[in-house]
Amino acid sequence: MRRDSLSKCFSNGSDIRIIGMASTFPFLKSLMAETAADLAVIEFQSESGTTAHDWAVELMESTPIVFLCSGPEPALFNSIRRTGTGGLLQSTASCDQIVHALKSVAAGLTVFDSALVPQHSSDQPSPEELTPREIEVLGLLADGLANKDIAAKLGISEHTIKFHIRSILGKLGAATRTEAVARGLRSRLIEL
Repeated sequence: MRRDSLSKCFSNGSDIRIIGMASTFPFLKSLMAETAADLAVIEFQSESGTTAHDWAVELMESTPIVFLCSGPEPALFNSIRRTGTGGLLQSTASCDQIVHALKSVAAGLTVFDSALVPQHSSDQPSPEELTPREIEVLGLLADGLANKDIAAKLGISEHTIKFHIRSILGKLGAATRTEAVARGLRSRLIEL
């Protein structure tokens, strides 16, 4: 769905007000910080890669987001489940579906289009592929290192470590560092 089409969804008698539109995640983040947005709608494209997913997860920490996706996005699904608010709709969703989803998310609910819910044979979400750096961070978490120590060992900032850990938690569907390590061990992503 194009941005102009999305604008029309909210201009036809809807009580939802658009405070801005952004074409990049950094611009969206600054826009949301400046305007104190209550919600965001993001058309998410799988080919955007890990960086886009990491930006999306970071934005979800401060603002509920309804994502419009062309196909299943297990990492986003797990992140929304973990935060307890937000939604996933198909990018072909109608204006009514988007407006209803936004109102539901504003009320504190989660909304998932059934076609975008990952299918699993068990209650455990299957791990999404971690990047080599995320596997390295997960291994250091398993060693019991604190964020500051991991940052020093890898020569990157503590903020970046926090970013990697949020991504790891989302991809593994874990709520805590310990749970992420346990899932990493079971999935043979890391060894002790």
